[in-house]
Amino acid sequence: MTKWTFLLSLILTIFLTGCATNQSDVESVFQTNSAELITKDQKKLQKLLIKFKTKLDKRNPKNFNAKNEKKIYTVLNDFNKKLLLKYQGDVLENYKEYLELAFSKKPLLNRNDYLILGLRYMIAYAYDTEDFHNVTALQYDKEKLSILHKNLQVLRWKIKVDRDENGKYLFLTWQNNWQIELESRLSLNKNITYDDIQNLASIKSNKESLYSHSNFSFEVILTQMIDTVENSLKALGEEPKDLGISAVKFFIFL
Repeated sequence: MTKWTFLLSLILTIFLTGCATNQSDVESVFQTNSAELITKDQKKLQKLLIKFKTKLDKRNPKNFNAKNEKKIYTVLNDFNKKLLLKYQGDVLENYKEYLELAFSKKPLLNRNDYLILGLRYMIAYAYDTEDFHNVTALQYDKEKLSILHKNLQVLRWKIKVDRDENGKYLFLTWQNNWQIELESRLSLNKNITYDDIQNLASIKSNKESLYSHSNFSFEVILTQMIDTVENSLKALGEEPKDLGISAVKFFIFL
């Protein structure tokens, strides 16, 4: 091997090694930045969930346990802490148990609490918040985040439409008070006149009118949560899938 051949080989080796190193460094930086974005997404979900609980309890004041209120806010603010509720003597340990109970058609005390904790544990499971070693995006589970994305779409639909065995909404969110009053009266008497509607408490007190807009703030918060999970999936190179209405109606929690 001549001196020039040796020098050329050495230069090529150094160049290729440098390229490989630089590529590795770039990938590492990219993965770390993506992980930081995903961590921010998880924190955003926590804030949205706290906001959702506050609104849900205000709209459904008889559906949560005031004794557990402070404890629930604590576990929403700090995902490293837990609060496990019981039902009929059994401790509920995973998010599916909480959500299935929250949407049970049977009478249920403190329904709000089961829904909120179900959401909290579902988000924690998807983002692996108990694992402090998520340094790079590669360590996040795409499948878990995809399931969270689908489940949130189902939740958004079920919270809006699901009713109990007596035909009453499980959760009051978008409905105006006069609509709920009217439904209650119609269940007792189908012959409701226009004057009867005008005498509904919320209309008679001028708190609402027949033209009052529905409250879509709950749906907005849930949509923001879905969009946040989409952002995490895109950071991992995944393309989120939107479920159609027909799929959402008959979808079970994953």
